[in-house]
Amino acid sequence: MPTTTRTTADAVDRFTKAFLDHDAEALTELVGDDCVMDAIQPAPDGARYVGREACLAFWRELASDRTTRFEPEDVAVAGERATIRWRYRFGAGPAESVRGVTLLRVRDGLIVEALAYSKTGGVPLAPEAPGTSAERTTRQVLDRYNEAFRAHDPALLTGLIADDCVIEDSGPAPDGVRREGGAACLARWSELASNPALRFTPEPAEIHGDLAVQPWLLQWGDGEQDRVRGVNLLRIRAGRIAEARGYVKA
Repeated sequence: MPTTTRTTADAVDRFTKAFLDHDAEALTELVGDDCVMDAIQPAPDGARYVGREACLAFWRELASDRTTRFEPEDVAVAGERATIRWRYRFGAGPAESVRGVTLLRVRDGLIVEALAYSKTGGVPLAPEAPGTSAERTTRQVLDRYNEAFRAHDPALLTGLIADDCVIEDSGPAPDGVRREGGAACLARWSELASNPALRFTPEPAEIHGDLAVQPWLLQWGDGEQDRVRGVNLLRIRAGRIAEARGYVKA
């Protein structure tokens, strides 16, 4: 990722605004390749996320969750360090919130370290929180996945992909390109979803337990030959896509 002229204060402002506005895409240009993030949960140390893609995937999922609300209370910046005190609301009741602090380090305008802490208590501050992925049905995951491509909105993919996800692309023969891991799968699908030249039209799907069979039409022009029909076989477990195999007419 290229060096930016963004100041620490500017990076922190954009970071907090992304959560305030539920704008997961705004985080994309704020995270360094060597970023390390220690999440609040679980005790005693919090889960550690290493690398840009891992940190970005975690933050994008939190930012896109409109059932929660992030409220910054105080921000202090000194050199490359920043301290953000915040309140995180996950319900309407007075007890359904928690206060915490995030310690950021920014280098060349990009976040390279984030250490998060909160007051003690059983609060949902991780992507596996109740009401997020674990409660999504196969149909709900499929609908959101399709909408990401139909609307050219890769932010909708955030939180849909399992850490151990495997993709087998529709080409080239004989086996198709294989991609392993949540970060690799997210990168591939985000690239396709953000391409305005591709028009994706999902056709009626069938759901068989955790397996979704999704036929589709893909167009990249207006000519008769500028299109192809295919089908994706998606295996969805615990509200996340764990396996995707693509096939097309040949």
